[in-house]
Amino acid sequence: MDQPGASDQPLYRYRFDEVEFDETRAELSVAGRHVDLEQRPLQVLALLLHHVDEVVPRQDLFDTVWEGRPTVDNVLANAIAKLRKALGPTAGARVINVPRVGYRFKGPVERIVAGRHAPVAFAFQAGQPVPGRGHFRLRECLDLSGDGAVWLACHEKTGEQRVYKFAVDGERLAALMREVTIYRVLRESLGERDDLVRVVDWNFDTPPCWLQYRYAGRDLARWALDEPAFAAAPRDRRIGWFLQIAGAVAAAHGAGVLHKDLKPANVLVAPGGDGWQFRVADFGSGRLLQPGKLEALGITRLGMTVTSALPADSGVTLSYLAPEVLAGAAPSVESDVYALGLILFQMIVGDLHRTLAPGWERDVDDELLREDIAAATSGDPGRRLASVEALTQRLRGREARAVERRRLRDSDARALAAERALERARARRPWLIAAIVLLAAGLSVSLWQLGQIRAARTEAQQQAALATATNRFLNEDVLGAGVGGNSPAWYERNPSLREILDAAARHLDDGRFAGEPLVLADLHQTLGRAYRSTGNFARAGAQLEAAADWLQRTRGADDPRTVLAQYELATVLAHLSRFADAHALLDRADAAAGARLDAASEIALRANIARGNVLYQQMQAKPALAAYTRAEQLQRRLHPNDAVMSAHLLLSIAGCNLRMGRPKQAESIARGLLAGAPYTQAAIGLAALATARSRLGDALRGQGKYEEAIPVTQQSLLDYERAQGPDSQGAISALSTLSYLYSLTGDDAKALALQRDVYQRAAKRWGADSQYALVELLNLGSDEYDDGDLQAALPHLQQAERGLAKVAGNKSPVTQAARVALANAMSDLGRNGEALAMIAEVDPVAYQATTSDPGRALVLEAMRARIEVRLHRPGAEAHLRDAVNAMQAGGVSADEIATFGQEGSAPGASAVSDVDSAER
Repeated sequence: MDQPGASDQPLYRYRFDEVEFDETRAELSVAGRHVDLEQRPLQVLALLLHHVDEVVPRQDLFDTVWEGRPTVDNVLANAIAKLRKALGPTAGARVINVPRVGYRFKGPVERIVAGRHAPVAFAFQAGQPVPGRGHFRLRECLDLSGDGAVWLACHEKTGEQRVYKFAVDGERLAALMREVTIYRVLRESLGERDDLVRVVDWNFDTPPCWLQYRYAGRDLARWALDEPAFAAAPRDRRIGWFLQIAGAVAAAHGAGVLHKDLKPANVLVAPGGDGWQFRVADFGSGRLLQPGKLEALGITRLGMTVTSALPADSGVTLSYLAPEVLAGAAPSVESDVYALGLILFQMIVGDLHRTLAPGWERDVDDELLREDIAAATSGDPGRRLASVEALTQRLRGREARAVERRRLRDSDARALAAERALERARARRPWLIAAIVLLAAGLSVSLWQLGQIRAARTEAQQQAALATATNRFLNEDVLGAGVGGNSPAWYERNPSLREILDAAARHLDDGRFAGEPLVLADLHQTLGRAYRSTGNFARAGAQLEAAADWLQRTRGADDPRTVLAQYELATVLAHLSRFADAHALLDRADAAAGARLDAASEIALRANIARGNVLYQQMQAKPALAAYTRAEQLQRRLHPNDAVMSAHLLLSIAGCNLRMGRPKQAESIARGLLAGAPYTQAAIGLAALATARSRLGDALRGQGKYEEAIPVTQQSLLDYERAQGPDSQGAISALSTLSYLYSLTGDDAKALALQRDVYQRAAKRWGADSQYALVELLNLGSDEYDDGDLQAALPHLQQAERGLAKVAGNKSPVTQAARVALANAMSDLGRNGEALAMIAEVDPVAYQATTSDPGRALVLEAMRARIEVRLHRPGAEAHLRDAVNAMQAGGVSADEIATFGQEGSAPGASAVSDVDSAER
């Protein structure tokens, strides 16, 4: 079958209904408005339009669009679904599925020849007038590529210099038009800047087409070779020059523009002021992060296409491309940062042709600069600096960083002797540090609560006694030679943190504190908080339940500490999906609190926080929002200067807005928290700011701004890693969200790679049999399923389903999500009987709790009907049609509904898309 775009075929502009598709530029518009669409659906459309009213076999589509790579039907079905959505209801209905055969595009379609791939050659020579601008004459060819497309020209009378870039073929014309569009965005957004090359004029009407630029000097590579000032410049001056370049790129990013082809040849240098002016040039390969900005600025869209990767003949220099772009991923802010990192290295070592070969660090004698270059050029985009501003801030702060580095080293030297003494004292138990930190943190919360509730002298005496007893427990029992009777040999085998906590918990029940019930209650509470911080909610619940029981027996049901302990326990029960128990406990605590709930009291504050937490875990966002809002009002009255609590509550309110489909409100809250005082890093900590960035990323994702959400989420990941470490819960959650974002942008390979990292980190932190790790294993299997690797997905989904049923229970929402994903995979492998039985076990109400997407019960019914169709059961097709109609009426997304219209396809990730780390 003939393929579109072959060298012997013309390229067309197609029109049908309100749709126009220009094959030469891969541009799609509907009702006069440009539609952004991924490359694969556009390629499917081109192939179908070349064979209007003919059936294009599935295999031909796979061979042409996916180049014959192994995949599953779901990939094609998803591309068709995206295409139909882009075309709209009327035009989308023209794409007709021919069961078990392929697809057909229903005519009639109007088409006109728009061009061919054959280039149109123009010969340029020095001394010739510029076509259409006869007063300028060509003087010198500046194009080192051999195309002869870039010339320096001079005005015949004034001698004024201009640079002309000519379109020698259709591809170059699209690049010139794209550069004009991007230049206008930059100018409208930033004004005229001295660090960006100015486009003065252009001609797209008559060949040869061209752009005219104001002359901005020689390119950096040639200037560095010829100009003595470069070789003689000290390192700090070169860094200052680099900051000019980086500042221009950062400004472009701020205006929503990627460069995509940063290299010395695209940086121009000319005398300026008291030194040299550096300007960034050639946005012809650029990309808009927010295509909708064109309409907002009133700029005509010229040459703008949507591509996931760079074409083979794009003219970019491969050595400056980030590894993920070379592997086929879409260029991003991080890939521009990578190119800048390489340019920074080259300017520091004084060689604009040097590459980052192994051992490059030996050429840079400043350890901070080595760290900066390594951070900017990391092969993993998730670990690379997330923005140009992050790089420039590091460079501008080098002096202060160096002073701080020296101070820390001096402090380390002074502390070395003490550290060695401490090491000798704990030589047999170094692994207990984490346990002690967790236990001490839990104790501090207990003491804080007690101090908040009571100020009497007797209570102060109880605090002192509690501290003494708890310190004795930590130092003599946990740090002693044998927790719960364990011998020194037990420590020598390096027990895990969980084993340490388990041993400490067993020791609490040996009768030692039988006469000290308040001490026993607080130690149970301390251990419960330690377990909770590790993600072990089952053991946390047992300890907190024991604490609440001891407090009730000792202090009474109405005592503030008893009531607060019950509120704390209710939140943990919700994490265990014991919602009925959690609500019953909340009701008992509320009854005991009585009139204190109506007052501006600490109990009222904690009651609203706990109820909000339980409702949020149940996906009941609206009542949760009401509880959090009341808590936030009480916080402002009771603790007006507590920025930490304020930030926590505002982030919870933002989470509710996200679940209620109000991402703009969530975005506003997150940006407010990131705007500065009172929510500074010093006031609330880097981890809280990381959570705010995570919420901002989720809000942008909720508005479909995936490309904008990715760098925000990446920065959140970096902040979590710096604040809490790479295996912290926040870092793992952010990495999981980042994986999901890449899957939404169609970069399944990157999403899958990141999700593998997520699972490894989760298993390392919580253990492979924990609920956290099992949920990430479920997401890994789902990503493998979406990527078409069913053989890898099936065992992971099976393991996740079995493990979640054991850990979280058969009725847990995450277990329901696992069964849905597993049933999909089984059905695609032809195991439809097993799949149908699996779907029958899913509780629609619990399954709905895993996602903010509506209509999960309707989706389950459609899945059941589709499996019946595959089993050839009587009436199954009518059942499926009814189920699809019900989904349409029930608010299920059009993309998800479309997948049910493709025989042999499955809903894929959309069925379990919101089982994300932040909400597990």
